[in-house]
Amino acid sequence: MSRNRPPRAGLIAACVSAAVVLIACSPTPPPATPAVAGTADPAAAVDSFVGSLEPTAPYRDPTTEERQRARDAVELLLDGRDGLPGATGLLAAVGYTASTGTDPETGREYAMFSTEAGGDRAWGMLLVDLSREVHLAIEVPHPNSDLHTEDLGLRLFRAVPGSMLLVAGAHRRAADARADAAHNPDGLFQVIAGRFARRDLNQIQLHGFADKSLPDEDAVVSNGQRRSSAPLRRVARSLEDAGFVTCRAWSAKCGQLEGTTNTQAEEARRRGSVFIHLEITWAVRRDAERRAALVEALATADLTAD
Repeated sequence: MSRNRPPRAGLIAACVSAAVVLIACSPTPPPATPAVAGTADPAAAVDSFVGSLEPTAPYRDPTTEERQRARDAVELLLDGRDGLPGATGLLAAVGYTASTGTDPETGREYAMFSTEAGGDRAWGMLLVDLSREVHLAIEVPHPNSDLHTEDLGLRLFRAVPGSMLLVAGAHRRAADARADAAHNPDGLFQVIAGRFARRDLNQIQLHGFADKSLPDEDAVVSNGQRRSSAPLRRVARSLEDAGFVTCRAWSAKCGQLEGTTNTQAEEARRRGSVFIHLEITWAVRRDAERRAALVEALATADLTAD
């Protein structure tokens, strides 16, 4: 044996020390984790999650590390089904529980990621259509506040194959309204939506307004800029063809419901990507048949096109 070779114990200690350093410096969590298979109806999971959100629940913004892991996870999900195991591991490291299943209504496979409602990491839910490449992001920033917008989001997810549904994880009034996902640039909702904009994914964000705020209108269509675009015009026409009285924010005053301070709209504007901000009156949202008709109208508007 060479006298210059370090003792075996010293060599093992050096290797272990180096491994610890590598793990500590790694920006990603340990190896990819498979999602748990299941057959549950995603509607039940969404309803249960949203129903448990309270204005008095705790909320905090994600740390730098949590933000980066979420960004990396969404990138993997947008790259296709092969990215699911890696995305599952990354999201597990920031508090998400993952499951997969077959939607009993559409027959399409999905992956669902959910944090604990009311927990320390109140980030929300992600529902991903695994049947094809994702082309549309559907966003619900104010669950259990803008009532039934989560139902509209799930119905639209089912109506448009290749969609991803993002539901905020806290009531908008939690933590003195710091949890308002549509106006918090540091929230995980914005981190995820920012990936959508960066990848040039079309986004539609669903909101609700009180009947008295704009009594003569059923919906307000905007992009937060008071400017028109082909997707906005298609949505407005489709809604009106279906009998919904629609205010076009680029050509009329719409009761300060134009989304001009919306954080996700601003990010989409900077990236030059499609963003549709849709406000829906309570008279429509409270009626299941009218919700179904509204979603049908949206689905015919070709939301995935520029």
